[in-house]
Amino acid sequence: MTTTTIDRVFAGCLAALGLHIVRNAVAYGYMRETTPGPGFFPFWVGVGIVALSVANLVRSLRGTEVLEAQFDATGLYKALAIVGIVAAFIIMTPWLGMLIASGLLVPAISAVIQPRWTARSAATILAIAVAFPILCHFLFAVYLQVPLVTGVFGI
Repeated sequence: MTTTTIDRVFAGCLAALGLHIVRNAVAYGYMRETTPGPGFFPFWVGVGIVALSVANLVRSLRGTEVLEAQFDATGLYKALAIVGIVAAFIIMTPWLGMLIASGLLVPAISAVIQPRWTARSAATILAIAVAFPILCHFLFAVYLQVPLVTGVFGI
C-alpha cells in the first residue's frame, strides 16, 4: 500500500470518526435552555476533525500534498494504538464520565508515544493527567456552566 493510499484511508477514517463524535454529541444534548449542553464541546471537536480530515483528503486527491516519507511499522503501530485509545476513550466516557476518561487518556497516549518514562517524564505526564480534567471541570462546568458527561461515580 502506498503512502498516498494510507494517507487517504486514514483521512477517511478520521472523517468517519468525526461524524460519529458529532452524532453522539447531538445525542448528549447540544444546548440546555440558554447554556451549552454536554454535547456542545464534543460537537465542535467532531466538526473540526471532519473539516480537517476532508481538507487533508482533498489536498491528497488534488496532489497538492504529497507525502514523501514511507511509513515504518513502528509509526503505523503507534498511530493505530492511538486510534484505539481514542476509541476506548469514546466508549468509556459515558460509563466513567468525561473527567476520569480524559485523565486516563493522557497517560495512555503518552505511553504509546514514549513507552519508556523517566521519573521526571512520569511525574510530568501524571501531573498533566490530573491537572487537565481539573482545568476542564473549572473551565466548562464551573465557568461556562456546561454540564459535562458524568459516569457511574457521579464525576
